[in-house]
Amino acid sequence: MKWFMWILSPLSLLFSLITRTRNTLYNLGFFKELQLKTPIIGVGNITVGGTGKTPHCEYIAKTLDSEYKLALLSKGYGRNTNNFNYVEVNSKAIEVGDEALQTKQNIPNQIVAVDHSRVNGIQKILQDFPKTNVFILDDAFQHRSIKIGLNILLTDYNNPVYKDFIMPVGKLRESRIGIKRADCIIVTKCPENLSEKEADKIKNKLKFDGTVFFSKIKYQDIISIYEKTVLKSIKGKSILLITGIANSNPILDYLQNLSVNFKHLKFSDHYKYESKDIKKIIKTYQKSNDIILTTEKDAQKLKEFNELKNLPVYYLKVTIDFLWNKDKFDKKIKDYVGSYSSN
Repeated sequence: MKWFMWILSPLSLLFSLITRTRNTLYNLGFFKELQLKTPIIGVGNITVGGTGKTPHCEYIAKTLDSEYKLALLSKGYGRNTNNFNYVEVNSKAIEVGDEALQTKQNIPNQIVAVDHSRVNGIQKILQDFPKTNVFILDDAFQHRSIKIGLNILLTDYNNPVYKDFIMPVGKLRESRIGIKRADCIIVTKCPENLSEKEADKIKNKLKFDGTVFFSKIKYQDIISIYEKTVLKSIKGKSILLITGIANSNPILDYLQNLSVNFKHLKFSDHYKYESKDIKKIIKTYQKSNDIILTTEKDAQKLKEFNELKNLPVYYLKVTIDFLWNKDKFDKKIKDYVGSYSSN
């Protein structure tokens, strides 16, 4: 442990005590949880930063899309409002959040909403759309004011919970013991060549009694943020990469493996781009780059700047897939939701 971690360790102990006490009070029933007759799937983590919650929520939504009326509810990170809002495909990221807007565009026929209060958000949706028969809550593992029927916990392969510490020493939002509340765990952002032997070692280190799944990032098309046209290949092109996400390493590795020449401008997660940033992007692009490439999340904000409309700006489409047991995971989701339909 580095020297500054020793200085911060008393704060971590205090934070751990507070979160443990809170969870204990919920477990003993002193704090009440809203219970509904509608299936609620929660996707979350116990770490600060990106573990891939949004693409996993979208994966689950698409798994259920053809059979159910869904509502996906998130906090709406990065917006300048706190109140309840429905997300439309033409909403502004500053009003609903970049990830929520991305999700709506990927599942346009389902309900997507944002609210800092998950309880208020669910009640509002049921009031407006009483036939909603599945809720998916993005980043709700610590939101214990709602009884979640299927709690899915994500942990990043590159920074698993068993290697981390409680904030502020590390990135854990609560003690590692909190993983026991999960119904299953997904180890995300795994390398394509992860062996089953190494996966078994990870399972043992997690010390989790339930099922552990392993997922990977799946890079797809490179799409224009304005025209929605697909770029066939980026090989041989000089790229200016723009990211405002929690962890840019996977996309950096992807581009490096393609052996393309790129320059990276990195911004903080959920960054709110301003005119000065756009000027910097354009100036850097003009030095000797063929295209500007960004993430789907950042594209929701960058496309609002008219200065970029005449430039070749693209985003890299990303989804997730499972290394093994994809059918088992899909069945777990469908069986849980289906159990409500049969009651």
